[in-house]
Amino acid sequence: MTEITCIDVGGTYIKAGNVVKGKVKDERKVDTGESRMLPRTLLKIIVELGGEAVGIGMPGLVDCDGRVSFPPNLSGIESLSIKEFLEGELNIPVFVDNDANMAALGEFKYGAGRGVENLIMLTLGTGVGGGIIIDGKVYHGRGYAGEVGHITINPDGPLCNCSNYGCLEAFIGSSSITHRAENYVKIGIKTTLKRHAGKITPKIIEDEANKGDSVAKDVVTKMGIYLGIAISNYCAVLDPERVIIGGGLSKMGNILLESTKKEVQKRLYTRKDVDIVFGQLGDQAALLGCYEMVIYGVGLESGI
Repeated sequence: MTEITCIDVGGTYIKAGNVVKGKVKDERKVDTGESRMLPRTLLKIIVELGGEAVGIGMPGLVDCDGRVSFPPNLSGIESLSIKEFLEGELNIPVFVDNDANMAALGEFKYGAGRGVENLIMLTLGTGVGGGIIIDGKVYHGRGYAGEVGHITINPDGPLCNCSNYGCLEAFIGSSSITHRAENYVKIGIKTTLKRHAGKITPKIIEDEANKGDSVAKDVVTKMGIYLGIAISNYCAVLDPERVIIGGGLSKMGNILLESTKKEVQKRLYTRKDVDIVFGQLGDQAALLGCYEMVIYGVGLESGI
């Protein structure tokens, strides 16, 4: 029974576990920590889990040689060959791809993407990632396709962590929505968020919105509007059967989903029957995608 160590690296947390026949075990979640220590952090996790091969989902631009470039939310990393370093230390196969590509692959094989052959997934969290499945396979283009968080929503918008202005991520990433909520409090608008002034988190916004606070609901609704603008653009180009929304901020729930759907319906020129749903796998999506990447890569069993 082959155990594959699978790791999902985020700007805030690293999620990891061993996967056997599509089931995750020995799950753990640790702080990402300092970017300069990331290779050693990953090495420690892999040694502790002890799998026979490794799959890693990384933020940023990941080429076919497992080199990661300019991950927007891991400061100080311009170019890092994760695969080369880890294989040199471990002497086992290591496969690396973009984290959102892996989440899309995981949902396609095991979750909300089952039953379709063409989909787009967006992962909402510290940043905004994305993965594209076309004809049942992850679409890489020349290598870097799927950076959906860095489509420009407004050229005069705020600075993004990728150094561009007005990206989707700059409007709906976690720091953006908490900053928006704090500004509402600062200018004196009546809101239950005032109790959390200076310490507002996405979870607090989610909770207060679900309790009916109008300001918190407005923050989530605006998030959905920006997301809907982006999705309508993706659909106009790729015409997917399904769009999956995942990541920690997808927990904003139905207020976010309905606002997103409404904006897509308003803007979409092409067919309007695209299915927009939340992911089903949560933190396990990218881990299961990494598993599929590895078993396909080393031929352990049939992958896609």
